[in-house]
Amino acid sequence: MFSSRISGLISTKDNRSRLISIRKFVAGDITFHGERFILVEFGLGTPAMILFALWLMLSRLFFALGLYVFLVGINYIVLLLYAITIVRKGSSQTEVSDELANSEQYLRQFSIQQFFILIPLAILTIAIFQEAKK
Repeated sequence: MFSSRISGLISTKDNRSRLISIRKFVAGDITFHGERFILVEFGLGTPAMILFALWLMLSRLFFALGLYVFLVGINYIVLLLYAITIVRKGSSQTEVSDELANSEQYLRQFSIQQFFILIPLAILTIAIFQEAKK
């Protein structure tokens, strides 16, 4: 039941994607902001977020907030792994070339879907389903 709901969110009946692929999401980020900026953002931000979350959880007073930040940090691990892969291949432009042809719609969709980063484990879940569909 849960997997069919996620599957319905990720693609429509005619197999068109409702969400941009997480890989294309990262490639778009790299295209718009540059490789160095994204690698630094994800490379430094991810461990900092995880360490901050662990510190919050150890303080016991902010355990729930720490758990939330930790689970959001897992989203950033997925984004970091995709960023490393895309930068190594040098494929950010080619991965989003179709989307850039219709850049206004892509930017709108890209901007809205950035909020998924704040939903704990959302990026991880979507990425798993998208990779399984390949």
